[in-house]
Amino acid sequence: MQRLIAFLAVSMLFWSTNAPAQTNTKPALQVIAEQTANHYIEAFNNRDATALANLFTDEAEYVDISGTIFHGRPVIEAELAANFAVTPPGELMIEMVSIRQIAHGVMVEDGVASFTPEGEGAATIRTHYTTTHVKQNNGSWLMASIRELSSGTMSSHEQLKALTWLLGDWHEDVRGVVTQSTWDWSEDQNFLVGTFTVEQSDDVSWTGTHRIAWDAERNQFHSWVFESHGGTTEGWWQPNPDGSWSVNMSGLDANGVRRSALLTYLADGDDAIVVSETQRLVNGVSLPSTVHRVVRKPPTVEVEMNVN
Repeated sequence: MQRLIAFLAVSMLFWSTNAPAQTNTKPALQVIAEQTANHYIEAFNNRDATALANLFTDEAEYVDISGTIFHGRPVIEAELAANFAVTPPGELMIEMVSIRQIAHGVMVEDGVASFTPEGEGAATIRTHYTTTHVKQNNGSWLMASIRELSSGTMSSHEQLKALTWLLGDWHEDVRGVVTQSTWDWSEDQNFLVGTFTVEQSDDVSWTGTHRIAWDAERNQFHSWVFESHGGTTEGWWQPNPDGSWSVNMSGLDANGVRRSALLTYLADGDDAIVVSETQRLVNGVSLPSTVHRVVRKPPTVEVEMNVN
């Protein structure tokens, strides 16, 4: 039982939050940005300059990587058509890094666009970009600006921005096992680092660390948990279509007992995460699935004492 409790506590720290904030659904801004990106990819791969231009506002601007500004929908359409006329066909892919609202009806999207020309051995061109989306009077969203920022691959720090919803202090209480955890950037900004404390109802407590990195070979987030009593756990992260994240965990406790589970994290409001544990095995024994909830700790309020 002690091993099982320890394993459950480790799984709590893996929870981490899945970013955005709508109960059991993708956040609205993410859905809007993804819909626009899908329309853009389809039109681009079909080399349809008119369909692409229709995704922009009338007075939009497109700033290419050289700094040249194309202002207004007709100019953007003409530039896209001219570009299609002199470049080979291929496949465009868009990888979103962050989506944030900066004003009512205005959101900003950062990401990387990858274009692979047709033909065996053709090199993929990757471009960092920032897009500003503006809500229209009829409720639709159009792009008001696209800025190409730089070429090349994303750094580990840029990749990890997809998990910055982890940052901060969190609390979880499951059947008398209380876990307090804090997430922050490493000093070199190339890892996300979590520290945690686990307190059990029988006054047994222990601590640990959790480090997440970007694995450029597998194109996945890779993480490691180290427990103060000697246990270790390793995990691989995978985004899901519904906006949640799943982590395949496996490792050993301090006594060499192997344990594994599939954890899935889904936002429940702005400051909570629903954590589902399935495919749970401890020492080869299958355990029931579980569901629990992690909440963000409110900021500490300092009270001034008036001394008369």
